Amino acid sequence: MMLVYGLLFGIGFGFFVQRAGLCFAQGLSALFMGKGRRILTMWFLILIVTTIGFVMLGLKPVGQVRGAGFFNLLSGALFGAGIILSGGCVLGTLRQLGEGNMLYLIVFVSMIPGMFLQVKILDPVLKGLYAIQELNLAQVLPLHPLTIAGVICGIAAFGLVTVNRKEKRG
Repeated sequence: MMLVYGLLFGIGFGFFVQRAGLCFAQGLSALFMGKGRRILTMWFLILIVTTIGFVMLGLKPVGQVRGAGFFNLLSGALFGAGIILSGGCVLGTLRQLGEGNMLYLIVFVSMIPGMFLQVKILDPVLKGLYAIQELNLAQVLPLHPLTIAGVICGIAAFGLVTVNRKEKRG
């Protein structure tokens, strides 16, 4: 039964991604060029839905905080260069591949050794160089998790309204 649910979810999510033209990396570049209203709307909606989902399911998202330094700058530059060379993120690559753009098959196949390199070689080396803390937002802010979720949803809703507000013409 889980296989059927997974298959239905995958088809639905794939349809949504394809119809929306969703790619976070391309959306980020559109924001910097001042054309990111559509992607910003999607980001705010995703933030609201995931925040409510985490609260309803009682999940506690845990992030890792690493120290700042040369490796952060280097990895940011490599990540940006990879996005520029590939034309998008993993989600955008899968979308393009699903639409039949076979150039993205090369991008997809190239991601596999890159992910292996990151997970099996670079991450263990970097864990030895940085002090890593695992924490969530409720540990950082002295507020109840529902209050934090409410503030996040409120900010995202305000951003959503602001981005989609029609300009009044004189």
